[in-house]
Amino acid sequence: MLEDTPRKLLLIINHYSRHFGCLPSLPELERLSGRMPVDIRNGLEELAKENYIEWNPHTPPERACIISGWERDNPSHRDPDEVQKAKNIPSSADYWLLY
Repeated sequence: MLEDTPRKLLLIINHYSRHFGCLPSLPELERLSGRMPVDIRNGLEELAKENYIEWNPHTPPERACIISGWERDNPSHRDPDEVQKAKNIPSSADYWLLY
């Protein structure tokens, strides 16, 4: 299970990239997470070590690549598509395809 800062950074970069189509810069991560740059870099290094993102510590954070946008060990942070499949919840298109 991830610590607080890496978990928060993972959720921020995942939501930010889905909303804006790019990853946040270091000043944006500072503003959104409320963390210091050293803590942000350490958190990103931990995410890279745990294979949640691909990132070289010598490059800016916006050059990272998200591998897994959700924490693997926490059931409340599962990918929404996985939850839908696990519960056998029909999608909105199933109504038109099946009835």
